[in-house]
Amino acid sequence: MAKKKKADKIGRKKQNTWMWIAGAAAVVVLILFVSGKIPTGKSEVKKNSFTVQGGETRPVLDPSRFTGMTRSAYAAAKAYPQVLDQVYCYCYCDDPPFNHKSLLSCFAETHGAG
Repeated sequence: MAKKKKADKIGRKKQNTWMWIAGAAAVVVLILFVSGKIPTGKSEVKKNSFTVQGGETRPVLDPSRFTGMTRSAYAAAKAYPQVLDQVYCYCYCDDPPFNHKSLLSCFAETHGAG
C-alpha cells in the first residue's frame, strides 16, 4: 500500500510539473501575441514612410547651454553631425511646424533637449 501511495505522489508531481510548463508556455504565447511579435497574417503598413533628407546646414547648439545627459547628447551631435544627419528622428518632427530634415535638425535648436 505504501508503494502505491508513493507512486501516486510521484505521478501527481510529474503531472503538476507538466501543467506548470504548459501554463508558462501559454502565458509566453499570450504575451507575444498581445505585443505583436507573433505574425497574425495581417500586413502592416507604416503610417509615416519618412526618408531622411539630410543636408542640415544649421550649426548644433553649444552643449554648455545644457546640463547632464542633455549636455552629453548635444556634445555627441556636435562631434558627429554627419552621423546624426543620416538618422531619422522618431518624434515625427519632419511634420510642420518643425519640418526637420534629420535627427541633427533637433540639435540645431532646443528640440533635442526634451
